[in-house]
Amino acid sequence: MKTMKWLKLEFMKTPGYMRVNLSLLTILMISSVSSTVLQISRMGENTSGGNISGSLELLKERKEK
Repeated sequence: MKTMKWLKLEFMKTPGYMRVNLSLLTILMISSVSSTVLQISRMGENTSGGNISGSLELLKERKEK
């Protein structure tokens, strides 16, 4: 909690134009991290099912031979 208060105080001490830049950079960072996490989670969902079904099909083909 102390760090949040300190950060807020430091943020308020910075000049206006830098505050705008810091805010924009923060928004960009949050959106890019969120987008990356979303893509990774979607890839995990898609590949996990595909790998399992693909592996099962390979096992069936090997057993048939």
